[in-house]
Amino acid sequence: MHLRHKFFIVLSLLTSIPLLILLFGVVERMEREVTIRTETQLHGSLDKMASELQLILENQKSVASGLGRIPVVRQFAAVARYPQRFDNDTYQQRAEALEQFLLGYQDSVPSIQAVRFIDTDGKTLVKVKEGKSVEPVYSEQDAGHRFIADQSNRPFFKEAKTAGNRVIMSDFELGQVAKDADFCPAMVRYSVPLLDELGDFEGVLVVNMWGSRLDSTMTSSLGGFPGKTYIVELSPNAKRDGIYLYHPDDDKRFADQLGSQHRLTSKLDPADWQTIKAGEKSGSLLRNSQRMLFYQKLAPYPDKPTQWLLVIEADPAVVFAPINNMRKSIWLLLGALVFISLLLAVWASGRLTAPVHQLAEIIRRFADGQREARVRVNAGRADEIGQAGKAFNYLAESLDRTEKERETAVRAACQSERLAALGQLAAGIGHEINNPLMNIMSLASLVEESLPESDAEKRNDLKLLQKEGQRCARIVQGILNFARQSEPKFEEFDMAVLLNETLELLRHRLESEEIELQSLIETPLMMEGDGRQLQQVLVNIILNAIQATPPKCRLHISARSSDEHIDIEIIDEGEGVKAEDFSKIFDPFFTTKPEGKGTGLGLSVSYGIIKRHGGSITLENSRHAGVRVHIKLPRHSELQELDTFEILEARHVG
Repeated sequence: MHLRHKFFIVLSLLTSIPLLILLFGVVERMEREVTIRTETQLHGSLDKMASELQLILENQKSVASGLGRIPVVRQFAAVARYPQRFDNDTYQQRAEALEQFLLGYQDSVPSIQAVRFIDTDGKTLVKVKEGKSVEPVYSEQDAGHRFIADQSNRPFFKEAKTAGNRVIMSDFELGQVAKDADFCPAMVRYSVPLLDELGDFEGVLVVNMWGSRLDSTMTSSLGGFPGKTYIVELSPNAKRDGIYLYHPDDDKRFADQLGSQHRLTSKLDPADWQTIKAGEKSGSLLRNSQRMLFYQKLAPYPDKPTQWLLVIEADPAVVFAPINNMRKSIWLLLGALVFISLLLAVWASGRLTAPVHQLAEIIRRFADGQREARVRVNAGRADEIGQAGKAFNYLAESLDRTEKERETAVRAACQSERLAALGQLAAGIGHEINNPLMNIMSLASLVEESLPESDAEKRNDLKLLQKEGQRCARIVQGILNFARQSEPKFEEFDMAVLLNETLELLRHRLESEEIELQSLIETPLMMEGDGRQLQQVLVNIILNAIQATPPKCRLHISARSSDEHIDIEIIDEGEGVKAEDFSKIFDPFFTTKPEGKGTGLGLSVSYGIIKRHGGSITLENSRHAGVRVHIKLPRHSELQELDTFEILEARHVG
C-alpha cells in the first residue's frame, strides 16, 4: 500500500472517529435522552391530567350527592312517595318550591345541564333543563298528578332503586344524537337515590353535568407541547371499547352513538391494543418513526370494570427534529473531512511515517474506551503532528468537560423545577385555601352556636364539618412548614430526656394500638441541637412505626452514644417498604398510607431537619420483618447553612 494511501487512512481516522463517536455515541445518546425526557414529561402531564379529571368527577358527584340532602328535595320526596296523605295544594306548593330551588341552583352552578326528580314508580315529576322548567304533560291516574316522562324501564332507574346510598355515575356520552334532534354536547349523568331516615327508597334525583370541564382540562393539559390528547374508553362492552370520549376533532368522538368507525383500536395493531388493556396502569407505545403514544389508565367507576385511557400522541418527526438535523449536519461534515483528508494525503505523504502510526494508535485506544488516552507532544514540536496531537487532546478534554457540565446542568434544572413547583404549591395553598378554610370553620362554629340543643342532627353535622376543616388545616400547615423550613436554634440538651418525653406523649397511642414498647436508651445523651425540631422528627418516625406495626407486636427503640455521635434506632414489625418505593421515600408528598391518612411530608420534613443538624437518616427493611430507621446526629454541631435546594440536592446525590 502506498504511503499516500496510509496517510489518507490515518487522516481520515483522525478526523472521522471523533465525529463518528459524536454521531453514534453522543447523538444516539441524546436521542435516547430526548425519548426519556419526553416520556417523563408526558407521563407527568398524564398524572396531572388524571388527577384533575378525577377531581372534577368527584366534585360533580359531591354536588349531586349534596343536592339529594337539601331539605326542599327531602320534603318533596315525602309528598311524592305518599301523595294520598297530602292535598293537591300541598303537592303543588312543594313541587313549585323544588322547581324554583333547582332553577336558582342551576343558575349558580353553570356546569349543571339538567336536574330531575323521579318518584318511586319511575315518573319524572319535576325537571329543570338549561335554566328552564319542563312542564308535565302526562297524568298520574291514582293521585291525579301530572308527570313529565316515565323512566321506570330505564336501566339507570332500576340500578338506582337497589343502589342504597351510592351515587351512580353514567357513561360519558352525548345527550341527544337522533337525526334532526336538538344536539346536546357531551355530559355525565349522576343518579342519587333518596332514602328516608329508615333507609326506605323515596325516589331518585338525576343530575346531568356538562362535559365541557373535562374537555377544557384535556385541551389545556399539554401546555405548549406539540401533541394530541385523547380519552379512550376501555370497556368489556365491544360496542364502546376503544371509542374516543375526547378527541380534538369532535367528529371522531362517540363512535358508538354517531355510527362512525373512529376508534383508537382502528389505529393500533390488535396485539398492541391487548397489551395496553392487559398491561400496567401507565406505559408507552413507541414505534420508531411511526407513532409515539403515552397512556395512563383512570378508573372513574368504582363499581364497574370500565376504565378511561388517557392518551398523549406525539409526532416523532417533531420530537426528534433537532436530533435528525444534527445527524445530517454531522454526516455532511464527515463527508467533507474525508474529502479534505484525501487531498492532504497526496500533499503530505512524504513527510509523515512513524509519528502517524503513533497518533493513529492513540486515536484507536481513545475510540476503544480509554478516555484518558492523550498524545504526548514535545514542547518544541510545532509541525503538523504536534498540532494534531494537541488538537486531539483538546477535543478529548472538551468532550469530557462538556459531558460533566451537561450532567450538572440537567441535575440542577430538575431540582429547580421541583423547587419552583413546591413554592407555587405552598403559596397557592396559603392564599387560596387557608383563608377560605378558616372562614368556613368560623361560620360553622357560629351556626352551631345559634342552633338549639334539641337540633342534635344539624349540630353533629356542623361538628363533623369543623373536624374535617381542622384536618384540612393541619394538612395545609404541614405543606407550609415544609416550604419554609426554619433554621434550628442550637442549645445543649439531653436526647435521652427528649426521647422519654416523646414516648410518654405517644404512650396512649401505643396502648390503644396494643403495641408493646421495648426501649433501651442510654443516659445521659448530651448534645447540641434544636430539641423542638428533633422532637418533631422523633414524633414523625415513631408515629409511622406505630401505624405500620400490627396489634400484639413490638416496637423497638434504642439510643446510644459514641465519642462524636448519637445513634438512634427505631424498628417496627410491620410489612416493610417495597423495593421500588425506597428511592421515593423522602420525596415530598409521597406516602404509602391509604388516602386521607397522611400528606407525605413527614419524612421530607424530618430529612431536612436531620440534614440541618449535620446528621443522617437511613431506612432499610429489617432482616425479619418491618422497617429499621437509623438516625445519626453529631454531639457537637455547627449550624448547617443549607437551603431547601441544597437539602434536596444532598438527598439526590446520597
